[in-house]
Amino acid sequence: MDKAYFPKDKWDLYPDICPCDVQFNEWIGARNIVNQTIYHFGTGNHHVVGLTQVQNGSGNRVFAITASPEEYATYIEHVTNNPAVAKNYLCYFGNVYRTNVHFVPELDIATLFHLSEFYYPERATPEHGGVDDAQLLDLITDRTRIGGHILFFTRSKDFDLAQPIIAAWEKARAVERLPDYKLLMVYRKRA
Repeated sequence: MDKAYFPKDKWDLYPDICPCDVQFNEWIGARNIVNQTIYHFGTGNHHVVGLTQVQNGSGNRVFAITASPEEYATYIEHVTNNPAVAKNYLCYFGNVYRTNVHFVPELDIATLFHLSEFYYPERATPEHGGVDDAQLLDLITDRTRIGGHILFFTRSKDFDLAQPIIAAWEKARAVERLPDYKLLMVYRKRA
């Protein structure tokens, strides 16, 4: 069994709050989206998506993943200091490329802002129980309800790598592109 691999250099991509996370919360608010289940890939040490959705009274539930021990420790601090946070914000620690579909709830919205940023082919082979970026996108799409939204960040560090994956996915899957929101590329899942 191989040891978990967490590249330290990747966590400083966005030293402040990621603009995608702030814009996502704005997008939610502008559409008055309430009582939805949100999957969020990459919490950031700020946890601004989860904490905002807890604090804004929307009733939205955020299920987020981080592969950063520091980000996970910060989440634990938030829940320890305010246990009510855990009611609508669940952050789990793990490698997104080893996501087990059986643990992912049905989703109304998914953010894949960091698609392609943390992929290491040698760590995502079937013998390691992993998937690649295209398979991850399909997995999340399959868990997203019809009419649900999937969003990408057009200024992601490796968006040039994610863009052809997104383009192929758009042609192959029942999704439609909606107008962008600032730096966010927005899709809706069709029937």
